[in-house]
Amino acid sequence: MKRKLKNYTFSNIEIRILKEVADGNHSLFLLRKGLSIKPSYLSKNLKKLCQKGIVVFKKRKHVSKKFKLWKYIYFENSKHASLLRELLATYNHIKWENILSGLGIEVLFQVLDYSEIKFESFSQVTFWRYAKEFMGLGLINSSERGYNISPRFSVLANFLIEYQKFMLNTLVRSISEKALILWQKDFECLIRVPRNSVPFQEGFLKTATSRLRDFGIPILSDFDIYFYSEKKKRIRAEDVVLHTLLIERDNVRYVTYSLLLLKKDLEKMDKEYLLKESQRLNLGLQVNAMLLFLKTKGARRGRTLPKWNEFWAKARDYGVAN
Repeated sequence: MKRKLKNYTFSNIEIRILKEVADGNHSLFLLRKGLSIKPSYLSKNLKKLCQKGIVVFKKRKHVSKKFKLWKYIYFENSKHASLLRELLATYNHIKWENILSGLGIEVLFQVLDYSEIKFESFSQVTFWRYAKEFMGLGLINSSERGYNISPRFSVLANFLIEYQKFMLNTLVRSISEKALILWQKDFECLIRVPRNSVPFQEGFLKTATSRLRDFGIPILSDFDIYFYSEKKKRIRAEDVVLHTLLIERDNVRYVTYSLLLLKKDLEKMDKEYLLKESQRLNLGLQVNAMLLFLKTKGARRGRTLPKWNEFWAKARDYGVAN
């Protein structure tokens, strides 16, 4: 059965079109001629590239055709489009249509910044096949720490990062024009929206301060907080603790809210999951400091931790002091 690709992936013909445009071929007529494709097929793929924020149409007068307006295609001025144009133009000897199309770009997203490889979108065999090819081209390196994009191809890494941001921003803006991304990593993000502005898209789960009341901490807020993930199906108490920290990790108020829930439900929580997820979200040191803070009753202090007497007063107010 043919696998359904993500909406951010490219097709072989899309990359071939972009290579032509990067090479200075902007005329739709010349693109059709150079690629030997039908006008309808070219238009269909250009529309997809427009939706990805890569290209834009412009009209210019054609002198030889009595100043008739002709359509031309150019790269957008967005960061990810500019980086992709630079990548295709600088390394035009590489067959990017075999690298960025289909599962290729998903594999590259996985190895970005020494990411832990998750075999959810593809099998191990598929990953090794792509990894072997990419290492042969010098695109990625491997070490004891894992895989990463080669420093030589930093423009590729920067394109992947900016492209992720664009796709997430596009998705979030479809929820609400007033939505604000508070944190983002890979294809997950934490967003703030006006209260009662409920996302209808699949993958958005209410979390952080918007869920504290469900766990017995009656915090009120003018905003709702949602976590977007294609993989996560429910929000646990451990997630609420971590996502509250992600709102503003150096803010003592949000640290205090997280501490209140930790104090109330720590015995019920899955500590292994809490610590593993905190590492994935780059919150490991902070969560360990918070656990020591509770264990030592404030003897362990930190820049973002409250004073014990202030925290204990809050704990009494919210009925979690015992």
